[in-house]
Amino acid sequence: MGEVLIWNFLIIFLILDIIIILILIVFYLKFKRVYELPWEEIKESIERAQELVKKLKELEKEKKFSESEVKTDIKERVWVLASQGYTPKDIAKRLRITEAEVELILASKR
Repeated sequence: MGEVLIWNFLIIFLILDIIIILILIVFYLKFKRVYELPWEEIKESIERAQELVKKLKELEKEKKFSESEVKTDIKERVWVLASQGYTPKDIAKRLRITEAEVELILASKR
């Protein structure tokens, strides 16, 4: 009876060992894909993205300074178009601003 009990335990432990080995093999196959990722390419992509973010921040800073230039440019374009005989409605459509803005710009020149 004692030998049968020992053999049963050995068989159970053998089955458990086989199950553990199979689980380890499955985990290895799953994580093997992670190790095979192109890490250098991913790192380069992240660095390029960070450079683009820096450039965008610089452009945004430049935009803040150039907004007054844009407003002046729009004013000049409104005055030029008005001197060419365009109506405020036509100028607004052309410059993609509201008709009220055009009229305000024209009134500020007078």
